[in-house]
Amino acid sequence: MNKWILSSAAILLFFIILFINLNNNSESITRTNTDLDNVTNEEMEKVITDNPDIYPMRIALANRYFDEINYSNALPHYMYVAENSNDNELKSFALSQIAWMVFESNNREVAIDYLREALRINENSIIAKSYLGIIYLQDPTTRSEGEELLNEVLSSNKLSSEDRNFVKDLVSQYES
Repeated sequence: MNKWILSSAAILLFFIILFINLNNNSESITRTNTDLDNVTNEEMEKVITDNPDIYPMRIALANRYFDEINYSNALPHYMYVAENSNDNELKSFALSQIAWMVFESNNREVAIDYLREALRINENSIIAKSYLGIIYLQDPTTRSEGEELLNEVLSSNKLSSEDRNFVKDLVSQYES
C-alpha cells in the first residue's frame, strides 16, 4: 500500500473513533445517561450482579467500556440487554453497539446483519443508521447507500450540532 492509502485509512479511523465517542450519538443517550460520574465500574458491576435487569445501568457501564475500547467487558452487557430487554430502543442501541464492535473485529457482513436487525427493531435508530452509513460509505459498491443513510441521519432533529458537522464532513469526503 502506498502512503496515501495508509494516511487516508488513518484519518478515517480517527474520525470513526471520534464519532463513536461523541456524547450525543444516539437518541437513547438521555435515557442511559444517569448521574453515575462518581460511581466506579466495580460498583456498577456489583449493582448489576444483584439486579441483572437494570438495563439503563448496564448500558451506561457498557458505554464506559465501549468508550475505553474495552470490548470484552462491554459485550456481555450489550448482549444481555439485546437478549432480555423488552424496550426496543435499548435493544436496538445494544445491537448497534455490538455491530460496531464486530465491525472493528473486521467482520463487516456480520456487523451489517446486526445493524439491519437493530433497524428492524427500531427503524428510527440514529446510531444504527449512522454506523451502517459509515460502513457502507467505505465500500465503493455501497457508497451511495451509505450517503443516503447518512443524509437521513443529517435530516434528523436528534443530532447535536457537533455530530451534524461530523457527519457532514464525513459525507463530503466521499462525495464524487
